Amino acid sequence: MTFKPHFVSIKFMDNSENKVYEVSFNIVPTLADEFVAAEFGNLKEALSKLGGSVIAEQYPKLINLAYEMNRVIANKNTKFNSAYFGWVKFEAPATAAPELKKALDRNENIIRFMIIKTVRENTMAPKKIFRPEGTRRAMGVSKHEVKEVEMDKEAVDKKIEELIIS
Repeated sequence: MTFKPHFVSIKFMDNSENKVYEVSFNIVPTLADEFVAAEFGNLKEALSKLGGSVIAEQYPKLINLAYEMNRVIANKNTKFNSAYFGWVKFEAPATAAPELKKALDRNENIIRFMIIKTVRENTMAPKKIFRPEGTRRAMGVSKHEVKEVEMDKEAVDKKIEELIIS
């Protein structure tokens, strides 16, 4: 009797197969608030069914659009100047993005959407700090005391050359 080794291949759930995506979307402005919530919930449920997990999200809020958008709804071309805008960042298998696209294409309550590959880290730009006029006075600087300083281009170029590693 000869002994033949038997190799078993075990595939562990490997997150390297998962990708991080963000879907941003515009929902028709004619929906009542409770239906907007339902659409948002349906989107997250669809992601879950496709094997995805939500990383971050922004609940849809009504905004004015930068330009008029068109969408065919019930075989009729409809124009929109406002929409509920929201987004969801999620991690899912690579096969989930095309399936999500198909589902969103069929949804007549979605005017437009975009699915992009992104990174897990927070990519939101920090909000600009608002400094009231009183802050300057508290620091001892009035609005009229701020002086413009001319820049010496040669000195700047020389400093840049010092910083560059050759």
